[in-house]
Amino acid sequence: MTVANRIDKLEVGVRSVAFWGLGQVGVAIKGPTGVIYVDPYLTDSDGTGGTLPRTFPPPLAPHEVTNADAVLLTHNHVDHTDSETVMPLAEASPDARFVASFTAHDTLTEAGLDKDRLVVPEVGNVLSVAGATVTAIPSAHTGLEYNPERGYPYLGYVIEWGGVTIYHAGDTVIYDGLIKALSPWHIDVAFVPINGRDYFRTKNGIVGNTDFREAAELAETLDVGVIVPTHYDLLAFNAADPGHFVSYLYRLNPSRRHKILRPGELFYFVRETS
Repeated sequence: MTVANRIDKLEVGVRSVAFWGLGQVGVAIKGPTGVIYVDPYLTDSDGTGGTLPRTFPPPLAPHEVTNADAVLLTHNHVDHTDSETVMPLAEASPDARFVASFTAHDTLTEAGLDKDRLVVPEVGNVLSVAGATVTAIPSAHTGLEYNPERGYPYLGYVIEWGGVTIYHAGDTVIYDGLIKALSPWHIDVAFVPINGRDYFRTKNGIVGNTDFREAAELAETLDVGVIVPTHYDLLAFNAADPGHFVSYLYRLNPSRRHKILRPGELFYFVRETS
């Protein structure tokens, strides 16, 4: 049974959302009214006709994604917006809408995706997507960039669905204003990168993110219900050890919940009533 079949068969209950890991930062989310994919990278394409050395195969193929109601894309790097993933997915899920930063939008229009299926969200405005409400939050990868005509090139998303609030950071570092931007919500589940950044990777053109300490500190500062580390497993040259994250988070607050979500694995979250 494929991951897509498992998604289709699962029934989501009250105050519940189901997540399936796709590797890197990718995740499939099933709520009470549909299925949303975030940054699915389901090939080994490097975006230029070559390949990237994945450490594991994609948990499902793009053409198997027949159940997407929406796809959220945070920015244009190939491990987040891959035209070789999105175009077959768009054909397999013909009713899916695509919510994308302007950089991801450009990648997909160049690949031939119908512009009528694409939405570039305005930061702070609420979109209705697959029965969920989605709010774009600026991400800094690694600086907080802004184009006065087109907006922020890197985005994260707050998804409110069935009484559960999710934050997906995409790729980001913590910048002045991020915590304030997220403070209106009580975040139940947050997906935050932990691969970090350093001189040598930056010199080799690898743009950095939060490290395991910063991700844990962000979860503690925002009182996140469950923190899910991302961006540590797919590419050996830009990997991180999630054990360091778990250890640091435990020292910071032994009661803070976390989930190490493996590719293809289901994480079923239920928000308890207060």
